[in-house]
Amino acid sequence: MTETLLLSRKDIESILGMPTCIDIVEQVFRAHGEGNAIMPPKIKLIMKEKSGWVNAMPGYLKDIDAAGLKWVGGWTDNPSKGLPYIVGEIFLIDPGSGLLKAVLEGGYITNLRTGAATAVAAKYLARRDAGTITIIGAGAQGYMQLRALHCVFPVEDVRVTDYYPESAKQFAESMSAELGIAVQPVNDIEAAVNGADIIITSTTADEALIRKSWVSPGTFIASVGTYPELDPELVLKADKVIVDSWAQNCTRGELFRLIEADRIARVDIHGEMGEVVAGTLSGRDSDRELIIASLVGLGTHDVACAAQVVELALRKGLGTFFDFQQTEG
Repeated sequence: MTETLLLSRKDIESILGMPTCIDIVEQVFRAHGEGNAIMPPKIKLIMKEKSGWVNAMPGYLKDIDAAGLKWVGGWTDNPSKGLPYIVGEIFLIDPGSGLLKAVLEGGYITNLRTGAATAVAAKYLARRDAGTITIIGAGAQGYMQLRALHCVFPVEDVRVTDYYPESAKQFAESMSAELGIAVQPVNDIEAAVNGADIIITSTTADEALIRKSWVSPGTFIASVGTYPELDPELVLKADKVIVDSWAQNCTRGELFRLIEADRIARVDIHGEMGEVVAGTLSGRDSDRELIIASLVGLGTHDVACAAQVVELALRKGLGTFFDFQQTEG
């Protein structure tokens, strides 16, 4: 059969939830650590005059024989138009023939697996008694980050802060009701991070939002923004810095400007998350360690999630088929 399955966001939301996504993301990290994944660094197209950018993110996973590409980007002006900031698609191919197996809406999987990656990183790198969480950035990704962390930690206290105080207030009200936990909006970033066990920066900012002097020993920090969000001295003085992909961190995310300035190199990095999950590299070794994870996103996570969604959609009879392959016969 050469027909291609088309799945909408609604189809995907009915199939893929956060707990399943966390399991998939952990398995993919392990595949990287065991050498069972192929993933060249993402390619970025920047369109300044359109206030937008797009990433091409290919990947192949040997153990599940899944290959594909995510084409996803962000448009700064979209929210003012009533559109999501992140827009994307995922394309799965048959690894043996190259024929297009499926096209999926990519925004939902992107949001879900980004939160899931932080949860997996926190599982291995945060203190086991971590109960106070600070979310910096009350956008769509901030919601996913908290939902994911709530799946793996007994969250007791959550603080949220945002450039727009009203967004933080709305976040706090919504997530308190959804998760049944205390979520407090905080206008001052320093106050929000003071004494936090886990700190997540999920913004579109390109500036140092957190200073080294504000952070306590034993804290786990995950930076998931496109640009650096932490005080460079905080990164340089951390006990461990762990990345999802060193090659990709050289061009985007928390570390790339430090790398460009020759202030940090591969030898200074503890390692990649895949090595930690696969058990070939230690995660947290003491409750006093300050650990930073720079998570810029793996295309293999999207491919694996999409492959699982397609398998379940076929069982449930979801989606529609179309045929545009230029095949003979």
